[in-house]
Amino acid sequence: MRIEIDQSVKIENTNRKTIIAFSTADSSMQGAAVISARDKKLIQTYFRSIKKPRLFIYITFVVLIFLMVKDTIKGYDQIVIDREYPGYDNFIIQTLRNLLAEQKIKNVSISISQIGRKSPAHDLAWNELQLRVQKIAIRINKDQIIGKIKKSGSI
Repeated sequence: MRIEIDQSVKIENTNRKTIIAFSTADSSMQGAAVISARDKKLIQTYFRSIKKPRLFIYITFVVLIFLMVKDTIKGYDQIVIDREYPGYDNFIIQTLRNLLAEQKIKNVSISISQIGRKSPAHDLAWNELQLRVQKIAIRINKDQIIGKIKKSGSI
């Protein structure tokens, strides 16, 4: 089975919260992760302090995806991520593959393409943002992101 992932408000827009959502095509399985503007700014400061400011966006994006799907990905064989950062597709895929492998999740195909506005993942991310409906979204904070980065050695 396939899950699709979409983002509302890019990571680099540090004045607004970001929501990343996933859904199956039939919406039978859905989830979302939210990170506040404040936490994104603190993560950005961390990346600046370790002299890797350009990785802030891409690593944060991947770790958010990982934290959102790590407990529900079992049983799915394909992840399709909406193309948010052209030119970084291979980096995003490989970093996510490495994080999943740490959890012993290896038989998942990961790809990046335009999933479009008709995707249930797009609707979920947009609705979470616009309607402030946070019932299924998990809140992710800077400590979870930075902790995962340090633990996995992603940088």
